[in-house]
Amino acid sequence: MINSNYIWQISSGEQVNCNYGELHHVILQLLRKRGIVTPGQIHRYIHPDLNFMYNPMLLKDMDKAVVRIRESLAKKELITVYGDYDVDGITSCCVIIKLLKKLGGHVDFYIPSRLHEGYGLSKEAIEKLHEQGTSLIITVDNGMGSYEEVDYASELGIDVVITDHHEPQEKIPRAIAIVNPKQNECDYPFKELAGVGVALKLAQALTDDSKLLNEFLELAALGTVADIVPLLDENRIIVKNGIELLRNTSNKGLLALIGLLNLDSSTMDTRKISYMLAPRLNAAGRIANPRIAVELLLCNDDTQALNLAQDLEKTNQERQALEAKTLDEAKSVVEQQVNLDTDNIIVISHPNWHPGVIGTVSSKLTESYGRPSILIAEEGDEGRGSGRSVPGFNLFDAVSKVSKRLLRFGGHEQAIGLGIKVDNINVFKREINQLVNDRADKIDWSPKLNIDLELNQQDINLDLAKQLELMEPFGFGNKKPIFMCKNMHIKNVRTVGNGDKHLKLSLKSSKNNVDAIGFNFGLYKEDLDMALIMDIAFHLEVNRWRDFVGPQLNIKDIKVPFLQDKLLNSIEQDYYCKFYSSIKISNNKILSKDADIINNDNVIIINDKSIRRTEYVGSLLKNDRSVIVVINTPYRAWQLLTFLKNDNDLDSNLQILYDNSLDDCGCYKNVIIINPKTVIKHVNFDDIVFYDTPFSIDILKKQFRDISSRSRAYVLFEKEDLYYNYMVCEQILPSIKDLKAAFNILKKLVSNGSFPNINIKDIQRLLYEHFGVDLNYSALLYVFDIFQEMDIIEYKIKEELLEVSICKNHDNMFKLENSYTYMKLFNFKRKVVELYNQFFNVQLLLGGKLNGLKTKS
Repeated sequence: MINSNYIWQISSGEQVNCNYGELHHVILQLLRKRGIVTPGQIHRYIHPDLNFMYNPMLLKDMDKAVVRIRESLAKKELITVYGDYDVDGITSCCVIIKLLKKLGGHVDFYIPSRLHEGYGLSKEAIEKLHEQGTSLIITVDNGMGSYEEVDYASELGIDVVITDHHEPQEKIPRAIAIVNPKQNECDYPFKELAGVGVALKLAQALTDDSKLLNEFLELAALGTVADIVPLLDENRIIVKNGIELLRNTSNKGLLALIGLLNLDSSTMDTRKISYMLAPRLNAAGRIANPRIAVELLLCNDDTQALNLAQDLEKTNQERQALEAKTLDEAKSVVEQQVNLDTDNIIVISHPNWHPGVIGTVSSKLTESYGRPSILIAEEGDEGRGSGRSVPGFNLFDAVSKVSKRLLRFGGHEQAIGLGIKVDNINVFKREINQLVNDRADKIDWSPKLNIDLELNQQDINLDLAKQLELMEPFGFGNKKPIFMCKNMHIKNVRTVGNGDKHLKLSLKSSKNNVDAIGFNFGLYKEDLDMALIMDIAFHLEVNRWRDFVGPQLNIKDIKVPFLQDKLLNSIEQDYYCKFYSSIKISNNKILSKDADIINNDNVIIINDKSIRRTEYVGSLLKNDRSVIVVINTPYRAWQLLTFLKNDNDLDSNLQILYDNSLDDCGCYKNVIIINPKTVIKHVNFDDIVFYDTPFSIDILKKQFRDISSRSRAYVLFEKEDLYYNYMVCEQILPSIKDLKAAFNILKKLVSNGSFPNINIKDIQRLLYEHFGVDLNYSALLYVFDIFQEMDIIEYKIKEELLEVSICKNHDNMFKLENSYTYMKLFNFKRKVVELYNQFFNVQLLLGGKLNGLKTKS
């Protein structure tokens, strides 16, 4: 068994009553779950056109901001754009600088040092700007927490226009204008813009130059994706259109960085922004000078752009090394100092941590431990902290309720920053955890994987994979859908990548095979080699490789109910050999109507799901009564025998049979019979246990109708058992593809009409190597029988060596109705499907409620 890494939370899909063009029903279900229901909403989502953007003048104070900025432009005043050191702040800064320069402004910019100044406006910076002659400061991605600093600027004769997107605090700065959709009395329809989104709205208010706005859209897409705001509504419009522009960008700085990283800009997406571009742009602000990133994005010289990009890459490598070291130290501190049973929020500090990397380390720590974390870098008697939350927990709200212990704080639901006296860290840690502990709704921090929908195997196809691309761009608030599918049959497993870190699988989906890739799942290879089926959580993607285009599953998590071992292999070998023999000699005798009459007075139905079948049978085998256990599939047999083999008392008093004959029972008190066509007529056992579901209603009737009045019959099976029955049918009934492949192999092997003595295992190997067809020994024998019955071949087998000749008059047509064996196997499989669809009749027949059934109303 392989247990999942997460608790899978699966919400059921609602019935969709709305149609929209040719959209797949799965897409419509996903949109409904995201609140996108009407044709108008669907159209706006699928086609996020720039025309759907809102009027920037709907933002509170936008009119005041426009008036003051135009006044400054007219007077040729020095305007300083005051940014932030992350990608959102950097791109916001670049948008406003480009805008004001195009409008003829006298513009400078200021990005505070994360290490020496920290976030937001500072009095020291304002003094410098005053000395340089700044008349107007425009903040981007900051300012909402700068009450005293704005007053100080005003005292020095500097006006401040704030553009920000962070949560307002109790005291609102007395600026000339505050443009923030989250502030009170702002009626702007969309509240979740990034800082660069607000900057873009200011640009829209100041110019209608579409070419210029397109330049800004590229930068706005970068900053919006990097800042982890919901990719919905106007953010979706910005990112969708911005990424299209990024794919053909003329920005020399971006081109230099993209080229340095060997990225294909034509396939730019949110993932490449998040994991390739953003970390490099962020690196300068984390551990070096953030001006480098601004200069790169504003650069108009190819040589300078390349030099700046190389500087950023070098800085990023230093950042990665520092981050890895800090993460190791942080995990060590957690193990030594944090009680995960009582600490709902991890709060840790260290004097040697760099404040530039604690945010990303906090994010990884939160992911590792499944709960919010706050890391604090101590600097003398003060500390600077950064925190990240988990979905559904508002960390900003929690921090704000204990903010009396802080020097400053800011942020939003999922990420916060703070300043604190080192002496207050322990008190802060205790109070914020007490706050969470006192909540009426206790929080379960177990790592969870939210599954959007459970897919049927037939829905896993290229059409759906392509339509899912219509939901891009994916990101926070518009997550890439995670699906699950049960009982995927594993055809092939191998590892790929450096160090065999990744997993590549071939899975059987409905009638076709589908590829799956599991990044960092390479360690599962050895176990999966012993697995037949798996439940899988995945993204459904389009795999484009050279000329190949097909669906691919990107694995997020797996569950494997059982692994094959030597015991299961042995059971399967014996089972399918006996199955082959029983099919050859069986008949199609029709039961009389009297067969429907079953004496169910002595039938005991065990329908309590808390009872384990294996343990229940084990207890029956230990009593004084004689017991026969009837099992229909090798997988359920393996499950029971694996449990029983650890009990020497049971194992030594047990006979296992693979056919209908009970002559070999001898003195055995207990017998397990493993055969799908078992009939137990006239067998004198005290207890008869029906461990799993039979293969048809007819077989069930045969098994039950002649139960002796002195015997008790125990029914342990349920509807879900029929999946294993269906697996048996899949193993034995060859598909048209299998038959064609086998015939092609035989034709290639035959020379001069016949060939002697080829090992059947060699034919199995050739089938897999050339056609990807995996047939077990018995299934291959069925293929030979089918061909012979259709007058395509003549064959003989002796000691696993095949001698075959191809009939001269065959017409290469598979007339399957002429094959007794094929029709027998086909009907056998059909009856399994019928039993599944009519399983309620089993309950009526036995007179009790079975697991897997709903009572008819």
